Amino acid sequence: MEDLQETAGLAHLTMDDQDLAAAFPAFEQMLGFFAAMQVADEDQEAFPSLPSQLSGPSRIVSPDHFRQDDFPSPQDPSVAAQLLDNAGDRDGRFVLVPNVL
Repeated sequence: MEDLQETAGLAHLTMDDQDLAAAFPAFEQMLGFFAAMQVADEDQEAFPSLPSQLSGPSRIVSPDHFRQDDFPSPQDPSVAAQLLDNAGDRDGRFVLVPNVL
């Protein structure tokens, strides 16, 4: 719990005991993920450094894999309209982004 309190302080978060208790399981899980990543970084035999050393099928896609006609032209006005329709809240032609700070 002390690590969580220290981390919250470094992040300038004001957390009471109830907030800390609620956040603690996720914090411990995150630390577990970090520990697993550190082990993976240090185990050179289990995790080769070069993709070419990996066994199994290659996931590299050649540049000619996709045909140009598979994608709509960026100049097509319907493409821009479709993108804006999926963007969420708008003000005219502008996409509204919520202030999160």
